[in-house]
Amino acid sequence: MPLPRGVAARADDILVAHMTWLLLLALAALAAAVVMAARRGLTSLQDGRDRALAALETQLAKRQELMIQIVGLCSRLMHYERETLERVSSAGGAVLVAARGGDLPALAAADRTHRAASEALFRLAANYPQFGSSAAFRALRERAATLDARVDERREQYNTAVSMLNFRCQAFPHNLVARSMGVQPAPFLS
Repeated sequence: MPLPRGVAARADDILVAHMTWLLLLALAALAAAVVMAARRGLTSLQDGRDRALAALETQLAKRQELMIQIVGLCSRLMHYERETLERVSSAGGAVLVAARGGDLPALAAADRTHRAASEALFRLAANYPQFGSSAAFRALRERAATLDARVDERREQYNTAVSMLNFRCQAFPHNLVARSMGVQPAPFLS
């Protein structure tokens, strides 16, 4: 026996209302899952960027320690090159200060200055025969070249991490989550 017309319509209305609520609940759960995944992804990318910067800072500190040794060795034999030696020392200190302060544009500029001063020191040292025949100096110079290569690798890793983070900060729906978390695109190191 079929239901009276008014009862059947009411049952259909109740079913539609329940389905609407279930659909809204499913959409809310999906939105929450997307937001949580985006938040986790952004946090992971920020951590990757921070780890890459820490690895770069470690290599910069090692290079500065080595340059202190090289300057110490050179200062005993290169009395007339005091200005170059001081320039290498102060440029290395500026690199560490900028790295620890998180000032990336200053870090890039200080690193360029430090590399130029170091290259000038090695060019001057080539004019001194006691350095040309010193195995210790050659070993220090090779180690400096190795550390420079490691610094370049770490800079590239940092820039890759920043590129991934910046892309996510600009792509939907991550851009909305990034804005709510206060995540800003990070600068690259040149």
